[in-house]
Amino acid sequence: MKLLVVSDTHGNRLALREAIDRHPDVNFLIHLGDGLADLVEVQRSGRCPQCYMVRGNCDYAPQVPAERLCGLAGHLVFMTHGNGYDVKLTVGALLGAAREKNAQIALYGHTHIPLLSKVGDVWLFNPGSLSFGPSGQCRYGLLKLSPGNEPEFEHCML
Repeated sequence: MKLLVVSDTHGNRLALREAIDRHPDVNFLIHLGDGLADLVEVQRSGRCPQCYMVRGNCDYAPQVPAERLCGLAGHLVFMTHGNGYDVKLTVGALLGAAREKNAQIALYGHTHIPLLSKVGDVWLFNPGSLSFGPSGQCRYGLLKLSPGNEPEFEHCML
């Protein structure tokens, strides 16, 4: 299973569309918040894979959950924007929440800074910002999952 992981699109619908177009073989798109209106517009305008989404601190979508726990290809994946866990300061609370939920993978955004780290038995993955980041480049991630195997992560740039 191949997942396109994006966060913090902040109005950059062209970058979201380009990331989707570059990977027509993805099974799911995961949007980690701060740009859910961008996702809705891209879904209306053309081909878009099935989506999982969580709301970010800049999204006005109370009907969309702030976090989500999904079983995907034999892996339990915790998804959140990250602002509720103070990820700009530390990933400790996020790591604790993932462990509490027995998740093997925690996906988050909010910082606009890509990160991949394994702490004990939990993978932490931030794809970076698809609108802008400290480097000024649009970033997103790919995640490949298969039952019984370690997840494969990739950071990508537009």
